[in-house]
Amino acid sequence: MSSTRASVGILPPEVFLPSLEEPELFHEVINESLRTISITIGQKENGIYPLTEVLNGQQWFTTTPGTFRGGFRTVYQTGTLFTGPNTIAHGLTITNFTFTSISGIITDGTSHVPLPNGDGGAGDSSNILIDATDIVINITALYNNFSGHVTLDYVKTL
Repeated sequence: MSSTRASVGILPPEVFLPSLEEPELFHEVINESLRTISITIGQKENGIYPLTEVLNGQQWFTTTPGTFRGGFRTVYQTGTLFTGPNTIAHGLTITNFTFTSISGIITDGTSHVPLPNGDGGAGDSSNILIDATDIVINITALYNNFSGHVTLDYVKTL
């Protein structure tokens, strides 16, 4: 776990620099401004969705107040899906992870469907289950031959 100062993540629109005639104060203000920028940018969630694990910029609570743990993201391609359960090996040790978000999208090139979707009826449902070794996408006949991706966001447990 890393200790990170939590903040709203908004940079001030202006930085007022002291005169260059006060070089020590000038350097102190520049250094503090750069620290603030670095912390704020580091706390922003990134928009990267790779097929390998990446830090997603999320900061999640721990049992120690003021201490946070970083979030991770991995994206998996589904390949062509067929009616019934479709499995994709995720390669994660589930006992070491807590999922924070599980989502996806499938398409046939014309229609785009979020995962999970539908009311569980005979023609229009799809769902995602994560088990110890696989991502299981279960679809009904309406989504046969669709393909897409599943995004897993998670934190690692100790």
